[in-house]
Amino acid sequence: MTGYILALISSLFFSLYIIPRKFTRLDPIYFSLLVGIGFFISSSLLYLIRIFFGFHEIIRPEILWSILGGILWAIGLVSLVKSIDSLGLTRSNQWKNLQGPIGIILSLVILTEYIQVSPVLAILAGLCVFLAAFLINVSNEQESRSQNSSGVSLALLSALAFGSVTVINKYVVVEVGVYSQQVLWAFSIAATLLLYCLFYKNIREIKVVARRDIVLGLVSGLVYLGASFFMLESYKYIPASIGFTIIQLNTIWTFIAGVFFFHEIEVFKHYKRLILGLCFSLAGIALLFLATT
Repeated sequence: MTGYILALISSLFFSLYIIPRKFTRLDPIYFSLLVGIGFFISSSLLYLIRIFFGFHEIIRPEILWSILGGILWAIGLVSLVKSIDSLGLTRSNQWKNLQGPIGIILSLVILTEYIQVSPVLAILAGLCVFLAAFLINVSNEQESRSQNSSGVSLALLSALAFGSVTVINKYVVVEVGVYSQQVLWAFSIAATLLLYCLFYKNIREIKVVARRDIVLGLVSGLVYLGASFFMLESYKYIPASIGFTIIQLNTIWTFIAGVFFFHEIEVFKHYKRLILGLCFSLAGIALLFLATT
């Protein structure tokens, strides 16, 4: 039960960490870089606090996989931020949550979790998440077809990246741990985005970024520390194919924020489709409990 609770808490943070993007129009690359820096600073402080209290993780070569995880995650975050700019918070998040089915399949195959989990029920749970994403993906008439297509493509790319990273996360948790993984993972994210800015952007533009935008990006990275920490801790107790799909409950939290706080979807016009989509989200989570019994 501990793993389920930790994954549920993580889902809340996964909804919260991207909300600051709604309050800034900063270039997606620069915003993502600030998120990476915020994540690195906060994860480093957490690691130092643990060392102060006498906690040490044994560092093994397997931790180097976190570097690849950081590169993939950086690609996923930039794609997600661009998708949010195109589709809005609610709809981009639904397509991004296809990371659930992707993470399930990769975990079942690569991590051989099919030994612990019913593959059929786990995949059915993933399909429910997919149907929920499709149903809640309601277009506004004002949005152009090309804008929708581009936004969905970017969200799907982020889903592929995030779904792949969770396999690395689980593997490194088992082989090394949580705290040192977060530091190297966050460093890789920040370094990847910084190198991109140095080679493909005018790095001088960062000097004129407003203080408010800097704070929002760093806060987003700090909140992501909560998302990653509780996710990685949950992987100590339950398979990634289960934990990562529970985390997809952020569909509901992000849906609530997008509808009632940002008014991105006309609820009364599409209420039947939206209710059905939320039901599929809950059905997917229910199937996960059956998959582990």
